[in-house]
Amino acid sequence: HTGEYFTYSYALVFTNRFWTLIMSGMLLMYFKPRTSRSTVIYEYSFPSISNMLSSWCQYEALRYVSFPAVTIFKSFKLAPVMLMGKLLGNQTYPQYDYIVAIFIGVGIAMFMTSTDELTFTYDVYGEETSGKWTGVMLLIFFLFFDSFTSQWQSRMFKRHRDLSMIELMFATSAFSTALSLITLVHDGMLWPAFDFIKRHSEIQFHFFAFSICSTVGQLFIFYTIKNFGAVVFAIIMTTRVLISIALSVLLYDHKVTSTGFFGLAVVVAAVCYRIKRKAEGRQLIKWKGIGEKSEKEIELVQEWHEHIDT
Repeated sequence: HTGEYFTYSYALVFTNRFWTLIMSGMLLMYFKPRTSRSTVIYEYSFPSISNMLSSWCQYEALRYVSFPAVTIFKSFKLAPVMLMGKLLGNQTYPQYDYIVAIFIGVGIAMFMTSTDELTFTYDVYGEETSGKWTGVMLLIFFLFFDSFTSQWQSRMFKRHRDLSMIELMFATSAFSTALSLITLVHDGMLWPAFDFIKRHSEIQFHFFAFSICSTVGQLFIFYTIKNFGAVVFAIIMTTRVLISIALSVLLYDHKVTSTGFFGLAVVVAAVCYRIKRKAEGRQLIKWKGIGEKSEKEIELVQEWHEHIDT
């Protein structure tokens, strides 16, 4: 360990999107979905650019604020997604969604602020920083770009009924891969990033694991929502959060105060209430996949972006 850090955020974006492009391309060749004839190629560039920028903002913010601080902002993801939906598509949401979004954000904020690790004064390296408000602004931009991505993709599904999920993933990944590579070259970061990788060859495994886990995670989210429904997926995600917190407390001896446990209870209660409301009048488990022209495709995109980490 030399104390040198990898600081090239766009290189992370490029690596992640490159592997997503490869895996979505393999899925295209395997499933051979019908190619959309109504979409215009430039439409894919909008979600690609916003998705790339949201990832960059998230990674770059870690240079100014701590990881728990980033988690706080990401906990409010549902609210800006709903707001952007009203701005772009004039979508309507049930009143309970707004209430749940507020309680989830407040509950997670209570839990995170109860730990002794949360601070806006230190960055991800544990070093004191004076640019904390730069990190806060980057996180605000992250929420903006990320919510735009999901709502624009939902808008594309409404306009182009022959558009498949795999084709959308492949096209947006192709644009993001090309644009992030161009940005690396233009900013002169490509060769320094390669030089760092050459001097620290062990980082290649971390790149590979990071990209593969991210891509496979996206595919599992698609598969779960598509074949078992959004309600079952929400239950799985809630269980995952509880198990992750329990393991963190047991393995790393993280101290959680009574305020933290109360915040966790608020989040679980809010999520369970939303699951209950969404499950009303529905079959809990949906065993069959959804067709390309189904209205559920739009819900799939929205549910995916509520839970995925870009």
